[in-house]
Formats: sequence, structure tokens, C-alpha cells
Amino acid sequence: MLHLTSLLLIILINVVEAADMVSISVVGHTGPMVEGTWYELRCDVQKVAPDQLLTVRWYKGQTLLTDTSFNDSIKTPVDKSATYWIFANTTDDGAEYRCEAVLRQRQAGPQPPTTEMSEPLLVTVYCNCPVVLQPPAVVVEYGTSVSANCSTSKSHFGMAWEVPQGAVDPQEGVQLITWNLSRLEDWDIKPLCYINIKNQTKPDKRHLPVIVYKTPDNVSISIVGHTGPVTEGTQYELQCDVQNVAPVHRLTVKWYKGQTLLTDTFFNDPTKTPVNQSATLQISPSRADDAADYWCEAELRLGPAAPQPPPTMKSDPLHITVHYGPEISDCPEYVWLKEGENLEGYCSVTGNPLPEPRWLKAGKPTDPTSPLRRTENRHNYTMYINEDTRQHLMVFVMYGPEISCRKHITVLENDKVEPNCTAEGFPPPEVTWFKEEQRVYFPKRMQRADAGKYVLVAVNNSTSNHTLEIEVQYSPSGIMGLNDQSVTQGSNVDLNCTSSAWPRPDYEWIYHPEPNVRIVSEDGVSKLSIASASGNNTGTYTCIASNTLGKTNLTVRVDVQGAEALCPLIVNPFNVVLEYRQSVVVECNTSVSPSDLHWEFLNHRVNNGTLLVNSSQFKNWDETPRCTGKFIGLDTCTKHVDITLYKTPDNVYNSIVNHTGPVIEGRQYELQCDVQNVAPVHRLTVKWYKGQTLLKDTFFNDSIKTPVNQSATLQISPSRADDAADYWCEAELRLEPAAPQPPPTMKSNPLNITVHYAPQIVSRMNSVLVPIFSDVSLNCSAEGNPEPTVMWSFKNQTIITGRRQSTLTISRATSANAGIYTCTATSLSWSQTREVKVEEDYRFLLISVFIIVFIIIFLIILVAYKKKRTRKYDITRNNNCMAMKPLKNN
Repeated sequence: MLHLTSLLLIILINVVEAADMVSISVVGHTGPMVEGTWYELRCDVQKVAPDQLLTVRWYKGQTLLTDTSFNDSIKTPVDKSATYWIFANTTDDGAEYRCEAVLRQRQAGPQPPTTEMSEPLLVTVYCNCPVVLQPPAVVVEYGTSVSANCSTSKSHFGMAWEVPQGAVDPQEGVQLITWNLSRLEDWDIKPLCYINIKNQTKPDKRHLPVIVYKTPDNVSISIVGHTGPVTEGTQYELQCDVQNVAPVHRLTVKWYKGQTLLTDTFFNDPTKTPVNQSATLQISPSRADDAADYWCEAELRLGPAAPQPPPTMKSDPLHITVHYGPEISDCPEYVWLKEGENLEGYCSVTGNPLPEPRWLKAGKPTDPTSPLRRTENRHNYTMYINEDTRQHLMVFVMYGPEISCRKHITVLENDKVEPNCTAEGFPPPEVTWFKEEQRVYFPKRMQRADAGKYVLVAVNNSTSNHTLEIEVQYSPSGIMGLNDQSVTQGSNVDLNCTSSAWPRPDYEWIYHPEPNVRIVSEDGVSKLSIASASGNNTGTYTCIASNTLGKTNLTVRVDVQGAEALCPLIVNPFNVVLEYRQSVVVECNTSVSPSDLHWEFLNHRVNNGTLLVNSSQFKNWDETPRCTGKFIGLDTCTKHVDITLYKTPDNVYNSIVNHTGPVIEGRQYELQCDVQNVAPVHRLTVKWYKGQTLLKDTFFNDSIKTPVNQSATLQISPSRADDAADYWCEAELRLEPAAPQPPPTMKSNPLNITVHYAPQIVSRMNSVLVPIFSDVSLNCSAEGNPEPTVMWSFKNQTIITGRRQSTLTISRATSANAGIYTCTATSLSWSQTREVKVEEDYRFLLISVFIIVFIIIFLIILVAYKKKRTRKYDITRNNNCMAMKPLKNN
């Protein structure tokens, strides 16, 4: 446990020996603190173990504030942190905070120091007062100059430095005064700057923190109460004397062995004037410390305002000589030496002063430099220094292995081999077999891959080896270098065949012979070459490798892309159109001798080139007879007969979907053609006719090959011109050129349709002039189906009715007969009307009156003319003195 505690303390010392292993800082803050505010201080301890023994102590100046302990069970070095809260006030201005890492001891006894102190943290508190000091703190060596400024931005009636040395009297009208001293000789000086602020009853004051230091006059190291060499295992106390140093609480004494920092010693003495100070270190030297240099160094830790690096002074080194008793090492109980070697220098002797050993063999003096022989194996030797220090040894003399073994063995594959080789030597050698640097164990059942050279390695104090060649004879297997080939038409192809066998194998090829194929064998490889490959070279190629022990073969395939592989089968006919319940004979022949030629049909094999195909045996109407032939070197070749099995319909009939009787003009109707029990459907075409005119073809994509009922439809919209027309459909099987010609067909019976259409009046009269008192006839005729009824009406009264036409006769027409006459043609729910306007015609009467009047006037004029002419004649005669008598009856 003491050793473990020492180890833990050494771990801690090793941790803190590096710079800044224990440090103090303000969490989340830099610069001056504000009065009346809480601040968190953090102490970081790096790489400490075990942390359950760690305590962190907090100091303000020389005053211990509190401590923090840890209870974790972590034993490996870790980084730990502790925190402490302070409330900033003016009393903290210029204060120094420190933290100290202490590793608690588990048991009593002398232990190295186990503490590490952080550098001080100088605190400046901003109190919102008008007094500003620059710098806020000073570190000055005793007897040297010092200066500091005191300034303010406030109005005042006097500011001054109050200090025993270099005081500055109150001054007005300035904002800055300087305390300047050329030689500081006060160890506890406390400069105070005060300002009398206007409108304040008390002046504002602020102290300037001053650290006055002095480096040591001398630093020396010595062993307390001892001179001369030290003895291993004895405890001594080293003392470091530091003369005339100040201040002591800033002093650190660092202890070194060589360049290794052992520990630090800190002081808490508040004395500020120079004093002599001593530190001690407990050591217990070991032989490893012989000729070591111990020294100490005094360092003043004066804070960040001090000169950098900190003032130090080293002691002269203390060189120690460690005396320790004789000891024999590197001399085990059993010693193994090679033949010809000796014992000189074999065992090591240490001690200060160094002793002189002797060697004994069987209790008698012997020369350790004499070479040893194998005959001296297992002898007892003693190294002797004194009665208390001696070492007994059993010496074994070693010599290398000597191997006895054959050089060559021949075996058959699967035979068990035991080389029966021996190796002698001392110690008895370890024998190991290797093949190609892999370890091998015998006896071993040999395989072909096991043939080769085996190395026997015998090892004791030296190594010997022997090479044995084992020849394994085996039959060929695992043909190599032969792979499937896929080449383009016209390419050259090389097939390489080789087999691992011993003795070497002979090769044979099996393939379909072609003129462009040749075989060359050389150097253990058989090569089959194809020049300008064609489709006839597509197929399989078998290479057979054989020796006296057996044979093996491998078949590969050659595919010639872009060329059709040779298939020497001839099927006749190859395309058959066969009516259901009929039969046909097909033949399969070949131009190459096959190993097998047969038909496969309806799950039966027919070993014959002639096949009778009976369609009555078809089950699903999709049977395909296949002729298969196997040929040497060629693929299994198959050709089939394409059989189209058909059946003409049992019946074909035509109808109007969901309708009977006459059809109506302008309405749409769907005609349906039903084809019963026909196959195959995808070969079926339904043709639609009106009279002898082909209207439409209907095709089918149904893949069903067995007989089915199939329907086709045709949309029609009859007109009156279609009345009494015959619609019919025809089923036709399109069976390719091999089918009977013309193609098989079946017609439906004609569907005669009667078209009912609305009546249409064909008369063109719009109006009629009827001479007064004359006779007139009005004729109205109409066309329609069914035959329309035609009637005349006048003034909403039916006058006359007829079938298809009606004639209205008016005798001796008068004004009472004038007006609108309506002709109406009706059929079923249809009707059509036409109006005829009848008017009185007075033109004949007027002409007659005019003529009569004209005749009367003409007669009157004529009579008058004749009378005038007669009277003129009488006068003329009278004038001629001729008596003229009136004529009578003239």
C-alpha cells in the first residue's frame, strides 16, 4: 500500500510538473470586476489520480477561505475542476486569490510533498468611483524606481498622493497627478490617492497595491547532518537555503534531480522584509541515483504585473555517490550455452564498490573462459562472491540438429506418406515440415496439389533444414483454359485445352467437323482453331484429357453471333392449315447422321421420321409437333410444324339487337352477327353487307384457339332509301396462303328491314285563283311508310279524306268559297300540313264587261259614222242641183 501511495503521489508530481497544471480563472469574465456583483472562480487541476484523494483549497492572500473534496472512484489520471463564488466589493480591489491542489495521504510515513499552488489571480474591482489608478497594481524590486498615475474625470477642489515616500500635495485644476519615486526603500508601502469631489462631504480614496521584492543573495543545497557517499535504502534529508529574500509568501522552492522536477515547496510566512528561508526534501537513494545531481531553485511568484520570466536563482548541483551491496543478476538457475561457448560475462555482478567474483565447478575452481563441449552437458557451476552472495547454475551444452532423410519420393494420389526422417541434437530439436512457407503435418494423404518440395526444419539452439521432393501421380482433372466463346461471324476462334495431370495427359477433341477447323497440340496444350467462323461452327466442343491413371473432359460452347446455327433437320411440310377432324402426314429427315431423331407430339415420343397428325387428338388446339435431333458437336436441334387448326362456324345469323319489326328512319340500331363454334377467333373476319355492297370488316384479337361463339356488331341509322333493304353478314377465316382457297366462309340469312318514315306532302300548290262561278279542283298527295292518310279541311272542318292523295272539287265557285284550305298527311304519330289559298278571280268578268262595252261603243260609233256619211251625201247631191230622194231601207 505504501508503494501504491508513493506511486499515486509520483503521478500527481508528474502531473503538476508541467506548466499551468493548476490554474485559477474567473468563469466567463475578463478585466475589472464590478462592485456588488457575484463572480465564479474556477480552479483547474489537470491529470491527477486518484481523484478521490484530491482536495482543492481556496486562498485570499494568505487567508484560507474553504476547501473542496472529490469522492469519485476514477483511478486513472483525469482533469478536475472546483468552483468558488465571491461577491465583489471595494475590499477585494487589489486582492490576490489562489487555489492549491492537495493529494491526501492514505497512511503515515515519509512522503514527498503533495501540493501544487496556482499562480495568484489579481482582482481589480471597479467601484464606479472617480479615482482611476494606472497601473492598478505595481511590482517593484526594492531600491528601484516606481511610478503610478492617479486620474479623474470629476470636478474637484484638490487631488493628492498620500504616501510615506514621494507624497504629492493636493492640487487643483488638474485631472491627473503622478506618484514618482526614484528609489523605493519601504517594504510595506501603501500609496493612497484621494480626491476631494465637489458636493461630497468625504474624499474618494483608492490604495495602489504594491509588491516589493528582493531576489536571494544566495541559494545552496546540502544533505542535513551528512557528508560523503550515501547508502542505498537509507533516508536522507536535503535542505535548500535561500538567503535574504522577500516577500517569503511569494517564494517557491523547486527541487530537481538532473533535469526532472521533483516537487515544489511553498511558504505562507506573511513577513514582507528580507529573511533567510529553508526548505527540505526527504530522499531515499537507490543505486539508480548513483552520480545523480540534486539542486534547488528559488522562484518569486509575483503575479502578472511582475517581470517575465519570474525572478529565479539556482543552487550549485549536489553530486551524490550511492554505495550499495554486491548483487548477482542475469544468472538464472539453468544456463543454456552453445557448444564452444564459455561462461565469461554470462552472469552480471553489480555493487559499489564493484566486487570480484569466482567460478566453481563441482566445488572446484574453474576458468569461466574455457570452451564447453557437448560431453560436459548437465554440469553444476557456482558464481561465488562471499558466503552471503553466491549463485548456483546448471549448465547445458547445446549443439545443432543433424538430419537423416531421403531426397525424393514418388506416390499415387490419395496415398498416405510418412517421410520417416530423423534429427538429432541437444536440446532435442523441434522438427517441422514446410511447403512454400506453410507448415505441413505428416503422415499426410497426398493430393495432386501436394506435389512439390518439402523442407524439414529442425530447431534447437540452431537451425538445420533438408529438402525432400515428393512426386504425386494422378489422373487428369480440372481442364483449364477452355471457356465458352461468343464471337462475331467471320472471326477467328482459338480453344485452348490443358489439364493438370501426372504423367502428362494426351488430348482428344469431339466436335462437328467442318473444313475451317484444325487441331494443334504442343507444350502440354491442345489448341482447336476455327478460321472465319460461320453458323456451321456454332455448337459444342469437348476436350478429353487422359493418361494411364484416368481421363477427364470438358465441353464448351461456341456461339457465332450474326449467323444462324446449323440445324440439319428438314421438316416437310413445315406449315400446315388443317381443318378440324382432318389428318395430315409430316416427315422429318436429316443430312447428318444423328445419335437420336424423334418426334414429340401430345406428350408422346415417336421414334420415327414420319408422323401422322390427327386433329381429333388435339386437346387445346395449340399442339405443335416437334422433331428433335442430336448430333455430334451440334446443339440439340429442334424444328417444329406450325399447325393452324381451324373449324368453320356451325351457323352464322344476323339480327337487330333488342328490336323486332319495322325500324324508324333516323334512329340508330345495332346489328349483331353471331358466329357459332368457330376457331381460331384471331383468324376470323366478319364482313357486313347491304345488298351486294360491303359496309365493314370486323377483326378479332382473341388468342383463344379452341372453338368459341363470337359476335360482331354494326351500327346503322336507316333512311327511307333503306326500306326493304337486305342486311347480311359473312364469317371468313383468314388462314394464310397454305389454307384452302378461297378461304372458308359462311353467310347469314339476309335481314330484310322495313323502314317507317314520316309522311311528306309532294304537292306544290300554295295558292289558287278561281274564276267566279267556275269549277276548280285541289289535289294533295303524300309519300310515307306506312301509307299516309290525306285529308282536306276548310275552316276547321274536314271536307274529304283519301289514302296517299285526296282531290277537292269546288263547283261554280263564289266568294263564299275563298279562303285557306289545309291539306294534312298523317301516318302513325307523324303529320305534315300544307295550306292552299283560294281567291275569287274577277278578271274574266271585267274583261267580258269591257268587251261588251267596247262592242257597244264600237257599234254606236259605227252607226253614227254611217249616218254622218249619208247626210253628207245628200247635201252633196243637193248642192249639185240634183234632186235626191231619201233612200228607203238603207
